[in-house]
Amino acid sequence: MSTWYLGLSTSGHDPALALVDAEGQVVFAEATERFLQDKRAWGLAPDHVSHLSAALHQCGFDRATDRLMVATSWTLIKGDLPVQVSNTLLPASDGLWLRSLQAAAQSNAGATLLRLGLSPEMPEVMRFDHHLCHAAAAAYQSPFSDATCVVMDGEGEAGSISVFDMSARALKRRWRSWGPGSLGTFYAWITGACGFDWRLGEEWKVMGLAAFGRPIPELVASLSRLLIVDRGRLQFCDEPCLAEVQAIVARHARTPFDPIMQAADLAASGQAAFANVADQVLAACAPQTNGAANLILTGGCALNSSYNGSIAQRHGFDSVFVPSAPADDGNAIGAALLAWAKDQGHETLPMGTGSAYLGTQVPAKAIRKVQQGAGPLLSTDLTGQSAQIIAGRLAQGKILGVVRGRAEFGPRALGNRSILADPRPANMKDRLNRDIKGREAYRPFAPIVQDTDADQWFEAAQPSPYMSFTKRWRSTARDQVPAVVHEDGTGRLQTVNEDSNPWLNELVGAFGRLTSVPVVLNTSFNIMGKPIVHSVEDAVAVLMTSGMDGIVLEDTLFEKDN
Repeated sequence: MSTWYLGLSTSGHDPALALVDAEGQVVFAEATERFLQDKRAWGLAPDHVSHLSAALHQCGFDRATDRLMVATSWTLIKGDLPVQVSNTLLPASDGLWLRSLQAAAQSNAGATLLRLGLSPEMPEVMRFDHHLCHAAAAAYQSPFSDATCVVMDGEGEAGSISVFDMSARALKRRWRSWGPGSLGTFYAWITGACGFDWRLGEEWKVMGLAAFGRPIPELVASLSRLLIVDRGRLQFCDEPCLAEVQAIVARHARTPFDPIMQAADLAASGQAAFANVADQVLAACAPQTNGAANLILTGGCALNSSYNGSIAQRHGFDSVFVPSAPADDGNAIGAALLAWAKDQGHETLPMGTGSAYLGTQVPAKAIRKVQQGAGPLLSTDLTGQSAQIIAGRLAQGKILGVVRGRAEFGPRALGNRSILADPRPANMKDRLNRDIKGREAYRPFAPIVQDTDADQWFEAAQPSPYMSFTKRWRSTARDQVPAVVHEDGTGRLQTVNEDSNPWLNELVGAFGRLTSVPVVLNTSFNIMGKPIVHSVEDAVAVLMTSGMDGIVLEDTLFEKDN
């Protein structure tokens, strides 16, 4: 008999589940949106019956003898708090909607155990502080024993900021912001003002668009007034100030029907204001423990890779780490780890391997099914020469989807559920956006480089295994890889090595030997508006309905017969 710990992200949006074994190691973690192919999976159960059943099976859970303990990523139901939901920046109706979804997720957590016959009655559920879940998940994936951990979020039980000191891998909260005031809410509002929808996760569009604009000093100053920072704690300014700033922003705002570039300066100004406020928060989080010159940054705001890339060597922090899933889906890991620590009586958190490859691995029988019914697809066995063959296809201008190994946990495709291409042709960005992704022409793509080469391509390079940091390309490099250079001369890099992803590391090296440019373009294996592919069927559907040239399913390449 063994005890397993099921962590559930119960925010009502971005649900996810994670499994931790009796030794305190994360053995599975995956967002519900991947399994159900429903972007952000609003209001859906994080312990969806089929998803949890498949996860338990993959991990070797013995239903006859093993025990499963359940934990959630909130201590309470926010709707039960006597807090007036206001129209500050976002409509009150959105706040009420979010509260209702969170209440349902919290109340129903663990009910799937009844359906699966794993409990004769509604199981007892352990509930943990939301920001503590963020911190625990990030600390587990980080390489540090001592660090300052800053949670910069949309909201928690009380406020949007929490600071923890980690000493010898034990977390202790230093302080929290009591609000109301939130950089997450601020960025969601800016997303709407730019003509996008935060509920669809379109903050990414603002970050990409900001590279095409110039911050307007007066607008940045006005936007920065929205949030008052008091020793790192955030509060929104008073109602007259809010109204004044909203009126100023309205003059720069874009509707969804206006030309996108109309909002470029607003996006750049919003990004600059975000950085101003975030800098004030981090300035109040100076290291206080030995070795805490290490910063762990997590929470939804830690997805802002443009800002993340500017932090190192500032505010007293030498090293900066952002986990692969800093937003609320990642809290499934935190809840599971905290349940393990509580049940086992541990005061410290275990250290993980740092791998983000924690999700589903597609079954071999599904790949065989494609081989048997390939129809117009040509199949090539890649065994023993996979990286070399794929590098050759990319060098020929082919665009290939990849489904290999276990899926990444977090919003970014890191080579196991990616679309890969040659970054050298100037038209590759347009081909991908127009013919495959079906998204706006300005949207950028990420470069993969071996970590030993990163400094040759980027200024102030740093490890970036999860695409968490946007850095400036060296001037000598930009013209060699135009498809992965942002309009402002930066790139959101992914660094790889033999330990993190041996196949991808070998592929980048092989591509470099063929082309003298050891950089590969990477983007998520999906089309606009859909989550990253989950099943073999999802991958084949994208191939057959887009301009993609082929897909790699483990060690088999399927290509269109042209």
